Amino acid sequence: MLMKVCMCKSYQMVTLVASTVLPEDVVVSVDGGGSSSSMYWPMTQSDVIQCDLSYIHGDWDRDMIRDGLNAVVRVSELPQIHNKEIEVWKYLSRYSPPADRGFMFSAGDDNIISLVQNQMTVGHSGCSMGWVMRHIEFIAKNGIPAHREMILANPGRARCY
Repeated sequence: MLMKVCMCKSYQMVTLVASTVLPEDVVVSVDGGGSSSSMYWPMTQSDVIQCDLSYIHGDWDRDMIRDGLNAVVRVSELPQIHNKEIEVWKYLSRYSPPADRGFMFSAGDDNIISLVQNQMTVGHSGCSMGWVMRHIEFIAKNGIPAHREMILANPGRARCY
């Protein structure tokens, strides 16, 4: 799985590389008994609060990613999503933005993606929105533990300069 991330100030492109777990193979525990550091996806606002993002250096970067996680949970709680039994994390794990436009230039193309972006409360430029959405995409496809491993192995990848 290759993902490109715009580094906002320097406009460099960084490639994130990780293996992808098929969503059908994912077992998600929502009993509240799991460790926040081993949580695959945060399923509730409480999970997002408890999610240990200390591996992400920089308060602003950490806040933006946490806001993205919160947005996914908020979308899953919207009546039009909840009533249709759409599992937003699984949906995101199967979604990839158009290769020629990415998240930054495909706003409005997909209803679920638009809802997630509109549920974010941190102000974003197009670049920072794309950066957060690439992290959310990575987490959806690989989980929080893999995100932690990827960032710890390459700390500069969790910076929106």
